[in-house]
Amino acid sequence: MSGATGLEGKQIVVVNWRDLDHSLAGGAEIYAWQYARALQEGGAKVRFITARDEGQAARETRDGIDVRRGGGALGFYLFALLWMLRHRNDIDAVIDPACGLPSYSPLVLRRSTPAFLIVHHVHQAQFAVHFPAPVAAFGRWMERVAMRRVYRRQLTAAVSESTATEMREQLGWNGTVRLLENGADLPPYDAADAQNKDADRIVVLGRLVAHKRVDLVLDAVAALRARPAFADRDLLVDVIGQGPEGERLAAHAAELGLADRVVFHGYVSSEEKNDLLGRAAVHVCGSDAEGWGQAVIDAAASGVPTVARDVPGLRDSIRDGKSGWLVPDDISPGVVTGRLADALSNALIEAADPTTRVHRAEACLKWAHKFDWSQMRSNARDLTTEMLLGRAPALPDCHNPRDLRVAV
Repeated sequence: MSGATGLEGKQIVVVNWRDLDHSLAGGAEIYAWQYARALQEGGAKVRFITARDEGQAARETRDGIDVRRGGGALGFYLFALLWMLRHRNDIDAVIDPACGLPSYSPLVLRRSTPAFLIVHHVHQAQFAVHFPAPVAAFGRWMERVAMRRVYRRQLTAAVSESTATEMREQLGWNGTVRLLENGADLPPYDAADAQNKDADRIVVLGRLVAHKRVDLVLDAVAALRARPAFADRDLLVDVIGQGPEGERLAAHAAELGLADRVVFHGYVSSEEKNDLLGRAAVHVCGSDAEGWGQAVIDAAASGVPTVARDVPGLRDSIRDGKSGWLVPDDISPGVVTGRLADALSNALIEAADPTTRVHRAEACLKWAHKFDWSQMRSNARDLTTEMLLGRAPALPDCHNPRDLRVAV
């Protein structure tokens, strides 16, 4: 890129729990890597500190970025803190996304070194899903109390307005939270091609982990197949993604009588993903909560509307009634399943008409094209320059990093 950015020669560290090649990588990893790319494009020397998955090298260079790996799911935090402590005199700034918890980098940095905390979504409810009660309680305290205290003087951003609201209501966050939205990889898809979609094809996109609640989607599909209106419909489900819930979900699909109706594709290339999305009529997301809903925008970029629960992140990434449909949430899984089934029924009945599919695809594409990674990277450079030099970026439109006043 041309023109001075204020980042030339700066030594900046991006600390993220996983990198793009980690077996459990998802939207947060894409976001962190795009941020690292933004800094590298701006002339900074970037080091990406992350966990080391099985088979990964301890160090490599990718896209001109120096990647350092160490530690596992929890050992990574100690590895990252010790690495930053050893190199603190050579660090000008740290970008510190919270993937459940951030690295707490200010504890080991020089007082003059700024750290930029980026919150994808608040995990107070998710800790109990993944950890035993004592560990979950400690995790909630680390997020609600320790994170706020450690980063109280640092620049902070959320990836969506829902996340900023969660920070205020659940974490008691004070001060200003900037908004730095996600981008998207937009394939060359023409809305007219929606005429060729399979009206009976449903897609689920994302990591196979507990809080994504793919089980609820399978339950909804099973309920739908039992309805008379779908007796002659040949419903198929493509599940794109991998994760620790994969085997359990495959067994659940078999228990529901869906073994021959659901294909678990695991990890696929971008080309394969776009091909599967290009054939799908409806995307369904059963997540308990998201920071943003990257899968929703990826689906919309291929003309696929999403049925999802009306929860944080998903209500930001879906234009209800246009690029998809939000169903009211409930504490009862059975109630949620029924509502997802009803919304999916309506979506599939609509999808049976090729002309309607094209109109819906047009709305999806119009929404998806409001987000792109080049814009996100530009905004990321502006915020980093502001943090380093005290020079505020220009704010020409609603997708630039804007202030959200978040007070107790």
